[in-house]
Amino acid sequence: MRAIAVSLLAIGMLAAAGTAAASSISVAPIRVELSSGKRTAVLTVRNQDDAPVVVQARPAAWSQPQGEDQLDDTHDLVVTPPIFTIAGKGTQVLRIALLRDADATRELGYRLVLSEVPPATPTETTGLRVALRITLPVFIAAQTHGAPDLAWSHKWLADGTLEVAAQNRGTAHLQILDFDVQAAGSAAAKVHADASHYLLPGTVIHWQLHPGSALAHNAQLVIQGHSDAGDFTVTSAPGTP
Repeated sequence: MRAIAVSLLAIGMLAAAGTAAASSISVAPIRVELSSGKRTAVLTVRNQDDAPVVVQARPAAWSQPQGEDQLDDTHDLVVTPPIFTIAGKGTQVLRIALLRDADATRELGYRLVLSEVPPATPTETTGLRVALRITLPVFIAAQTHGAPDLAWSHKWLADGTLEVAAQNRGTAHLQILDFDVQAAGSAAAKVHADASHYLLPGTVIHWQLHPGSALAHNAQLVIQGHSDAGDFTVTSAPGTP
C-alpha cells in the first residue's frame, strides 16, 4: 500500500534566535474511490514524530473554477473520528462514508482535509510553530461508466511563452503527471513540463512553458506524457479550448 509522507516547513524570515517546527504524518491510501456499491473506505494515518499530534479531519466539495482548486463545505461525506490525537509513532484509523447517491452520469470530486491542531505555545517562546495541512482526493464514481476526454490546444503569448491547455470534456477525472512538447516531425529537443495536476470533468487547465528557440511558433505540436490512466500521445491544435 502506498503512503504519502508530508512535512511542512516554515517559509519566510525568522528571527536570528528563532526556530521552526512541523509535524510529519503519513496517510494510506493516498486516494479514495467510492461508488453506489462501495459507500465506505478506511484510511490509516501514521504519526512519524515522537511527540503526539492532534489532527482534525473534514470532507470538502472540490471544484476547479478557472482551473484553480476550490474547496467548500459539504454534507455529502462524513469522516470519523473528526478530530483525534495520535501518539508518537502511533497510528489512527479513519473511516469515510458517502451519504448521498452517486450522480447518474458524472463522477463527483471531493477532498479529505487533514489539519494539524497545533499545541498552545508559551508566550516566551521565540520559535515558529507550523501547522500541517494536507488534502487527499475522494472520487465518487458515476452510476454509469464514466471516462475522461481531453482536448489539447496551445497558443503563443506576446513574450514568447507557450501556453498549453487541456480541457476535460469527459465525465471522469484524469491526473496528468508530466508531459513533453515537441514540434511534429522534428528531431529538436523536447520541452518538458513537470505538470502534475488533476482535471475534473468540465475543467480547463493551463500550463505556461518557456521553450526559447526549441519550438517554432508555426509548428504543429505533439504532446507525449504520463497520466494515472497510462501514457498518452496527442496533437495540439492552435487556439483556446
